Amino acid sequence: MYVGRRMTREVIALSPKDTVRDANRILGEKRIHHLPVVEGEELVGIVSDTDIRKWILREEKLHEGGTVSRRTGSVEEIMTRDVITVSPGDTIEDALLILHRRRFGALPVVEGRKLVGIVTKADVLAAFIDTLNIEGIGVRIEVILPRSADSLLRLIQKLAEMQVEIRSLVLSPFGQEFAAFLRIGTIDVATVKTRLRGYGFKVPELADFLG
Repeated sequence: MYVGRRMTREVIALSPKDTVRDANRILGEKRIHHLPVVEGEELVGIVSDTDIRKWILREEKLHEGGTVSRRTGSVEEIMTRDVITVSPGDTIEDALLILHRRRFGALPVVEGRKLVGIVTKADVLAAFIDTLNIEGIGVRIEVILPRSADSLLRLIQKLAEMQVEIRSLVLSPFGQEFAAFLRIGTIDVATVKTRLRGYGFKVPELADFLG
């Protein structure tokens, strides 16, 4: 999965001289949370709804009569200039790691310094939902495997012999072994588990993962 396949290409962007009020209005109208800032096509910053809220709280002035006025500021006053970006050729996994570690909601996508898109947490989640085929018909089972390719190949072979369709497959470390999480195209999951155990596979119950 690559960022270029999942990013939004028609990006709503600001210029540094746009007002903070305009930025706030656009975020509200478009129901988005981040606005890249560009000069020409070159990315020079990014503004979030959090940046704007902080600025509004700081710039509001309460007068004696109880009225509130707000100084008109420009986007360049509040934008983040050292922007962390990804490229279209970066993987969705790379983007997910940055979003998680830096607590970001979105990442501008650039080629060189040219803004070509934006990828959000929602885009990343949608990519994994598609990959795991969660919305498709099927049920999930877990099989604990030794850390060897042979054990995985044997599992796939046995499911093929049982004529069980594999909708998705993810391997995850589980102690010194692997947990294979499979979505399979059958409603008779009990029979599948019983037969796999008969072949010698370790098919855990829910309590094994919660303990």
